[in-house]
Amino acid sequence: MRLPRLAALLALLTLPACAPLVIGGAGAIVADEVIEQEQGGDGLF
Repeated sequence: MRLPRLAALLALLTLPACAPLVIGGAGAIVADEVIEQEQGGDGLF
């Protein structure tokens, strides 16, 4: 029954590494929405 512990440890180690990517992606989506509202158009930037 070591597999669940190993999986939990692996998840705890990999999630913080992915956080900057998730935050950066969310920031890009918000920036795209702001640009669309100000300048019109559709699509990413």
